Amino acid sequence: MSILVTGAQDFLSSVHTVETPLTPDPESFLRERAAASSFRVEEVPLDSLGTWCLGDRIGHSSGRFFTIEGLSVETNFGTTAQWCQPIIVQSDIGILGILVKRINGVYHFLMQAKMEPGNSSLVQYSATVQATPSNYQRVHGGKSTPYLDYFLNPGARLVIFDQLLSEHSSWYLYKRNRNMIVEIPAHEEVPTGADFTWLTLGQLRRLLAQGNRVNMNARTVLATIAYAMPGTPRGIGRAATEFHADTVRSHQLQTADGDVAAAMTWLIDQKAKFTLDVKRISLRDMAGWTCDEKSIRHDEGRYFQIVGLLVGATSREVASWAQPMLRPNPGNIVSFICQRRRGALEFLVQAMAQPGATDRVELAATIQLTPGNYDGPQDLPPLADLLNADPAWVVVDAVQSEDGGRFQHADTRHLVIQVPEHCAIEAPGNYRWMSLGLLNRLMRLGYYVNVETRSLMACLL
Repeated sequence: MSILVTGAQDFLSSVHTVETPLTPDPESFLRERAAASSFRVEEVPLDSLGTWCLGDRIGHSSGRFFTIEGLSVETNFGTTAQWCQPIIVQSDIGILGILVKRINGVYHFLMQAKMEPGNSSLVQYSATVQATPSNYQRVHGGKSTPYLDYFLNPGARLVIFDQLLSEHSSWYLYKRNRNMIVEIPAHEEVPTGADFTWLTLGQLRRLLAQGNRVNMNARTVLATIAYAMPGTPRGIGRAATEFHADTVRSHQLQTADGDVAAAMTWLIDQKAKFTLDVKRISLRDMAGWTCDEKSIRHDEGRYFQIVGLLVGATSREVASWAQPMLRPNPGNIVSFICQRRRGALEFLVQAMAQPGATDRVELAATIQLTPGNYDGPQDLPPLADLLNADPAWVVVDAVQSEDGGRFQHADTRHLVIQVPEHCAIEAPGNYRWMSLGLLNRLMRLGYYVNVETRSLMACLL
């Protein structure tokens, strides 16, 4: 549950602070930390992963971490009614936590320069703590997790956000992580490890605009920040662009409880409308897939593969390890279509059923797809033609990595396209216009906003 909503104007002030003496050059810090360690990532056959066993499923000899299993899916959502696929099953609820502290009167966030073997840019900024129980209980026999106690036992410190949120529901089955923001009192000293540094939201926003500098696990936490709540004074401060000012106003729309209730009722209607039946099956029984000692792959080369990796990283809790990884086909896109409506910027979201969703349907961005997975333009989801809209309408365009601890080279193009007010947009009934303020309110209620949408929202800081 969300413990306390606070500091909306303080967060906004941090967005407008783009320089801090604590970390004058965030990109140089990343490069320095990458140079301070050595890394190795090598693809190997699945049957050479040592402590991982390949059979009806892939599992670790300890019985911990995660498994990869087969899934049979039947649904009335979308154009494909039935299919099989591999999926990652990870029951552990990890902690994704960021420490925040007022330094010189401005909110700073303690970020970690962290290597993830699946990232295209190996070292990126992550949350202060990014760990599953298997990690912080040291099943791997490695080092302890720094700063973990601030989140497991926050004591009298202010818990700004604390909620279980979903992960990639096309690739994980019922995966959840605990997203947390904990504020450290200004007078409390916090030791800063070699791979950690304090950044403002303004600095993080610049890194997000460049792409592949802030990892997915940090983005999902940053997306939970509320820039206005009922009773917050209106004001946008020093807006960098007109679009930036509009996004702040969209956050600041004073969403009445009735608006939240109406959106929830609509989403419940969508959950009742769409069916989703999933069954875990043997990897050997997946129609359309080949599973052998080398990899797991689709017979037509679509979707993704399961491959094996040998990893070495002197900066991690364990210096070397082996693991299976999901490697998607390139070209992933997640996109918001937004438009000024009734005097404010609103975003078109859809109710999307995904096989691994805990509650069947969550809110997704307007467009979420990998073009190569479809037979042709006629098979693409609704509104995909807007991806070819006037380039002048594009207000956000950056490539971001997905979870580099489970997915290899899973780069997703994050797009926001602002359609002029005079252009009519016709969308199916499972689409709805929402302000960022409403999306933030729904996010605080649990499994309502999927991780791809939260990642895109983080890029709208």
